[in-house]
Amino acid sequence: MSIVMNKSITILFAIIGIYWIVSSLTQQGSPLLFIPGILSLIVACSQLPITSKINQYAEKLFLPVLLYNLVLTFYQVYFSSFALLNRITGIELGIFILNLIFTLSLIYLLLQTLRRARIDIS
Repeated sequence: MSIVMNKSITILFAIIGIYWIVSSLTQQGSPLLFIPGILSLIVACSQLPITSKINQYAEKLFLPVLLYNLVLTFYQVYFSSFALLNRITGIELGIFILNLIFTLSLIYLLLQTLRRARIDIS
């Protein structure tokens, strides 16, 4: 499967990677969020000209990292919606909207990737 990453995909993965790392370091999420943050940054950094060796691994990591980020952001939207039912604060509303934007962006990216690439599951 050949993935063509443009700047918007690279920026999306970089922002999500930084978001997971900051969430894990500030105790807003599980410390295990550090791992998908690093993987998202590896996929995002694969487009830099100095990382030709990383590019072959990042292409193989693209779909699994995309799916894992989608599951994580969807869970965050689900959890934030229940938190908003109990109390409405600015930070909870901001986290909900941010995760909803991430989820919708990742769904769109997944659909575009699956439309372009032929995936053999046999």
